[in-house]
Amino acid sequence: MIDSRISDRNAEAAGVPLSTLMETAGRCIVATIDSEFGSMKHVVFVCGPGNNGGDGFAAAFILSRRRDVSVIVAGKPGIQRKPDLDEKLDRVSGLVREASILGSPEMKKTLIVDCLLGSGINRQPSGEFLRIVRMINEARRNGSAVLSVDVPSGFPYEERVNPDVTVTFMDAKSGMNESNSGRIITVDIGIPERAMKYTGPGEMELYPVPKSHSHKGNNGIVTVIGGGAFAGAVVFSSLAAYRAGADLVYTFVPGTSVRTVASFSPSIMAFPAGDTSLSPDSIDRIMPWIGRSGAALVGPGTDATSVDFTERLLSRISCPLVIDAGGIEVAGKNHDLLSGKDVVITPHAREFTMLTGKHLEEDLDSRKESVIEWASRLGVTILLKGAVDIISDGRRVRLNDTGNPGMTVGGTGDVLAGIVAALMSKGLGGYNAARLGAYMNGCAGDLCFGRKSYGLVANDVIEAIPEVLTAQLEDGR
Repeated sequence: MIDSRISDRNAEAAGVPLSTLMETAGRCIVATIDSEFGSMKHVVFVCGPGNNGGDGFAAAFILSRRRDVSVIVAGKPGIQRKPDLDEKLDRVSGLVREASILGSPEMKKTLIVDCLLGSGINRQPSGEFLRIVRMINEARRNGSAVLSVDVPSGFPYEERVNPDVTVTFMDAKSGMNESNSGRIITVDIGIPERAMKYTGPGEMELYPVPKSHSHKGNNGIVTVIGGGAFAGAVVFSSLAAYRAGADLVYTFVPGTSVRTVASFSPSIMAFPAGDTSLSPDSIDRIMPWIGRSGAALVGPGTDATSVDFTERLLSRISCPLVIDAGGIEVAGKNHDLLSGKDVVITPHAREFTMLTGKHLEEDLDSRKESVIEWASRLGVTILLKGAVDIISDGRRVRLNDTGNPGMTVGGTGDVLAGIVAALMSKGLGGYNAARLGAYMNGCAGDLCFGRKSYGLVANDVIEAIPEVLTAQLEDGR
């Protein structure tokens, strides 16, 4: 869960500084303390090294003017913090005490405010953080009250803080309920509407950064199946998957296209799937390669000669899957091919009609409702390509307006499909892979447009993907 990091970064991009969000969050936390725990005069804020801790520092400073406040700062001494957090911490430096006070007898009538780990956590708490989570829970068993901020620290994992109340921002996070979060109070801290509706730099928080000890194959393996009428499509998809960070890409095309496809780059591992067209007889040879992969991409560059092949192949694939181009029409004729799978489908307006039988209206709101409806009906994620992309899994929806009119050039949709497949192969679910993929593809296109205007081509977008990663991935995640 990294909802708050995403919204915080997107809010900054929309013009609301992180410091402002922290101050507003601090005031909301204090208001909750006053309304829910007004009789408790001693308040201990337990603050971690992230933005959640910054919210706690802001609240502690405000509350210290009229209550007995202590602050516990978790994290190794000298830990690198953002400037906004350093400024908030400096204001409460005189209130800082050791974590050992959580076990002292004086805690019996104390309120503990849990700002240790927000929804940015993506692993089970360990080390010092796990020790403090356990100390908070023990203090609660011994008579303390606990208010968690954003989410209970450690949520959604088994070892987490068990609060009486959780004050959360904008909306309860997925999976939160009264049994794991206590009574949930939702507050508005002024995150702009755009930051909640549209993709932005915050989506880069979803990118699965490789671990330092990883080796080849740990960071995504993709199988791309397509080609035939348009051999270049699978080249664009395969190279985009590599540039998005996949370790290995296996590319299956008709036998007559293997040499052509492989000639574009030594990185492309091209294999035959039939002779002059994609043949159903080749599926048994393809399946072991798909079995080694974290995701498959079916459809780029295919035509009517591959319909039988595509239908049979889709019926057998169970791994995370992206369906593009020719594969969309096949899926539209047999929706059962999509059942029980993590699927992203990437249509433009005409292909959406092929998939659903429904003609799309021109206005954005109507399109959004149609995408949500059909994503829900089909049990898939739909990434509708357009001037504003619409991404939905039937429950959630995100808009993406990165990109530009220069990207109407052929091949940019194949690039997008390759990026999404790479992200799924790294372990992202379809919805998150689609929203991040749309953002990355559009940002890469915008970089190209700044240099080549309407003369950009799909290859330019592919080569700009690493620039997006370099510029927008935060160090040390």
